[in-house]
Amino acid sequence: MNLYSILLTIISRIDGERTIYAGLHLLRGKRSGQTLQDVEYYGLKEFFGILPKLSAVRYDEAAKQLSDWGFISTMDDSFVKLTEQGRLETVKLPPYRFNGWDYRGREMIFFGRLSLTVQTVSNFKAKEKSFMPTQKDRDIQSFVKMLLHNQPINDPAFAKGIGDELRLCLTRSGIDESQKTIITHRLSGFGLTGWTWDQLADELKLNPFDIRLLFIESLHMLLAVIIPSSDLPFLRKLAESVKVSTYLTDSSVKTKQLFDRGFSLEEIVTARNLKKSTIEDHFVEMSINDSEFPLTQFVSVEDAEAVIRKVKQIGTRRLRLLKSEFEMLSYFQLRLILGARTGGGN
Repeated sequence: MNLYSILLTIISRIDGERTIYAGLHLLRGKRSGQTLQDVEYYGLKEFFGILPKLSAVRYDEAAKQLSDWGFISTMDDSFVKLTEQGRLETVKLPPYRFNGWDYRGREMIFFGRLSLTVQTVSNFKAKEKSFMPTQKDRDIQSFVKMLLHNQPINDPAFAKGIGDELRLCLTRSGIDESQKTIITHRLSGFGLTGWTWDQLADELKLNPFDIRLLFIESLHMLLAVIIPSSDLPFLRKLAESVKVSTYLTDSSVKTKQLFDRGFSLEEIVTARNLKKSTIEDHFVEMSINDSEFPLTQFVSVEDAEAVIRKVKQIGTRRLRLLKSEFEMLSYFQLRLILGARTGGGN
């Protein structure tokens, strides 16, 4: 796994319908209307926000490399597409088990809590109550302090219980041996310091950046086991509130609240003193994320079904092309239909 293969996967799904920078916005988790629509339209939820701090320089290098290898090309309208060679290469791409849509970088909160807990319990078990915490984040420190309050952290059985849960979780998650090595070696304990990315890269003979990708994927796989489990009580506490509770932006939530109270779109524009286009973006976001969204308040069932048939027929979700086929519908109506009725590669 590396950035090249992830980017090639993304481009294979937006093939010829977006510019190369759609991938950068997606990986960073940009919460713009366009990126959120792309996530749904092209079935890209797994990659959303997995690299919040990805630099444009590193991204450009990966894109240039794919171009130099002959896997992608840029069209006259600046959209990027796979070449025939790139299409053959996608067959070799590995499956991914990211879940960026649900965690959006918050998996690091879980690992921070886990890391500080393991460090604390390990030191107390060794009767060492003074140590330098590996986690500097005050919220994480406060969370772990409250979690361990009144717990028998001097009791070896308490430490064993956490270790047993972690081992069980590692086994159930299906992460491979290199990912187990990364997770366990990043932890610190009494007399032990967690390994750096460079140390892990040397050990596993991989690029440090690729090590981080494996680390993120493994955390997503662990959380997929922990959150619904009934027999991993301590790890579930560590995972508390890590999964996002709403997929809407904060501003869209406010728009939804007014819509639920019976406000029309125009009334919401006035009430919130925002541009109509902004409120329309919120409605599109709602149509994507709410299975009960009342699409027929904005467009007829017949028109919606006709658009979906056309999308399947011509194999594209490009609005300009759809608009030329359905001149009586506005771009806003088309976006609502695509948001409510397509996505995930449908």
